[in-house]
Amino acid sequence: MIASRSISRIWILGFEIVVCIIIGVIASNALAAQATLAWDPNTESDLAGYKVHYGTANGSYTVHTDVHNVTTYTVTGLTAGQTYYFAATAYDTSGNESGYSNPVSYAVPAANGAPSAPAVPTGPASALANSSASFSTSATDPNGDTNLQYRYDWGGGVFSSYGAASQSHSWAAAGQYDVKAQARDSLGLESAWSGAKTVTISQSPQNQAPTANAGSDQTVNAAAAVSLSGTGTDPEYGTLTYQWRQTGGTSVTLSNPTSARASFTAPSIAKGTATLTFELRVTDAAGLSAVDTLAVVVQSPDIDGDGVPNSQDAFPTNPAEWKDSDGDGIGDNAEATAAAASAKQVPNAPLLVSPINNAGVSTMAILKTGAFRTAVTGTTHAKSRWQIFRDEDAVCVLDIQSTTALTSLTVPKLLLDEETPYFWRVQFTDSKGAASAWSDYEDFVTSKTNADIDANGIPDAQEVASTVDLDRDGVMDNKQPLFIKSVKMEGTNVQIGVSIKGCSTCIRVESVESEDARQPDSYAYGKPKRMPFGLINFKIAVAKAGDQATVRLYFSQAASYFSKWYKYDPITDKWYDFSAYAKFASDRRSVTLTLTDGGPGDADGVANGVIVDPAGIVEAEEEVPAVVETPSSTSIAGSGGGGGGGGGCFVETAIDSGVAEIPLSFSSLLGLLILMSLMLRARPRALRQGMRRE
Repeated sequence: MIASRSISRIWILGFEIVVCIIIGVIASNALAAQATLAWDPNTESDLAGYKVHYGTANGSYTVHTDVHNVTTYTVTGLTAGQTYYFAATAYDTSGNESGYSNPVSYAVPAANGAPSAPAVPTGPASALANSSASFSTSATDPNGDTNLQYRYDWGGGVFSSYGAASQSHSWAAAGQYDVKAQARDSLGLESAWSGAKTVTISQSPQNQAPTANAGSDQTVNAAAAVSLSGTGTDPEYGTLTYQWRQTGGTSVTLSNPTSARASFTAPSIAKGTATLTFELRVTDAAGLSAVDTLAVVVQSPDIDGDGVPNSQDAFPTNPAEWKDSDGDGIGDNAEATAAAASAKQVPNAPLLVSPINNAGVSTMAILKTGAFRTAVTGTTHAKSRWQIFRDEDAVCVLDIQSTTALTSLTVPKLLLDEETPYFWRVQFTDSKGAASAWSDYEDFVTSKTNADIDANGIPDAQEVASTVDLDRDGVMDNKQPLFIKSVKMEGTNVQIGVSIKGCSTCIRVESVESEDARQPDSYAYGKPKRMPFGLINFKIAVAKAGDQATVRLYFSQAASYFSKWYKYDPITDKWYDFSAYAKFASDRRSVTLTLTDGGPGDADGVANGVIVDPAGIVEAEEEVPAVVETPSSTSIAGSGGGGGGGGGCFVETAIDSGVAEIPLSFSSLLGLLILMSLMLRARPRALRQGMRRE
């Protein structure tokens, strides 16, 4: 009885299946693939045969075939690319059938496809006849075949054999040839031809002569080893030969004269120089040659015979010179002669008149010199350069050059500290640009004024109340002495606060002082008529000399719309519009100044941390553009800190472009009212809308 036993094991003869599928696909894409099954035989005595069952879903068999009493069977008609599931059953002579054997599956390979057309071959676009040119290409196979082979159509009916993707070819005749490629897979299926790569073949040119280069001319010391290094090139890249020979000068023995590099020992000479000449001949394989020459100058240990060896002589060919101490290319002897002649062509050094001999002076000392004197006919006094140094550390606190302050200079306010010794000097320049020697130094000491007894950097008479908070930050100004100092403006009811908050280069506000602009002697020359806020000076400490600082001045009342910020240049004794460096807030209650130590607004002329100038708000009587004047004094670059101690500090006289609420003149007010009336009649709606936007 066989119904209770199933086939114990079934398998697919994988190798045979693969062979059958490949053959089927190659023979015809219309042929179906096949698979051969095998299983263990049953041992029952009444065994009659077997059945094979298969389908495309596991456990669901749609085809049932009685294969009779065999243990292998080939299933045909399978579809390429489809997976099938197989099982077998046994039946006996009574018709009883066993259960299914273990299932097996088989994925029928997809049908083989031809490779893609190869890429257009890559290679040279031109070549010489009978010279080899290499080309390469690539293609892909839809079945993943990695064993593709390629052949090339070289044009003119010439084909290569199948082989590697990169192949070489040469053409005997000149002309244009289209190079194409074709791929073939491991089953012999061929691709289409690729696009064409056009190659232009030209005939080889006639042999050309080589070139020769003997190298640059040389200057060498006597008895030194000398190397001659030549080169040659051949248009056909052929083999070259070299030949050196001496053509002039004291005879020497050449080593390796038939190579590109030859050498010899320079002859010994006692004085002067000797010139040797050489020729290099370069010859190609066809006998064509080229020649180049060079000269070797041999110099003695002391060419000019001045007793100084060449190695120590700055001018080895000039017996009158051998030293150049300042490295400017002019010998010391020549410079000494020129200096002696020049000394007779410059103004006399200034004579300092006052202050001298440690005289006591105010912090706005008046420096005076004697008259300008020169032996040069027709020249006049054009400029004077003034320098002041702090005695304790020799730091330069003033360095300016002025075309107006020629023999007298008033030191700007806040530049000098009280009870401090200084020394100073002056230099004159004439109308031809010739500068005198510096004067001798003279000394002075500043006096104590007792104007700031509490030493808080504000004159006692100008200190504001302890409740003043001009920058409106909620902290009284006198509680923040490092960052803001506020002062009463002399001759006005205005208060101004000088603040460095938000300035990354600033360290502290050192001092602030105001002046009454109405004083007859308060910078009277060319002073603007309306200065309602008076004049202000201040000193700011910055991190290092030359820093740019942003300083903000707060007003106790708003500046008028037509006001500008002006500065006074004490060196030129002139006022000028400083609006380019001043920006008013929209409410006109403050102005922000951009100041540079040693730059715009710095009266001391040196990048030493000190900027000092009188400045103030100027109000125009009518709304007219201000005349801008450029200061005629010149700042001289310098270094070191001045003014207060620690870090670079700079004193600035701020010149503001805004004026506090100052009433307009009657004529200005009347004209403005008439203008507004006319505008309202002409375009009332537009004007009113514009006013609302503002």
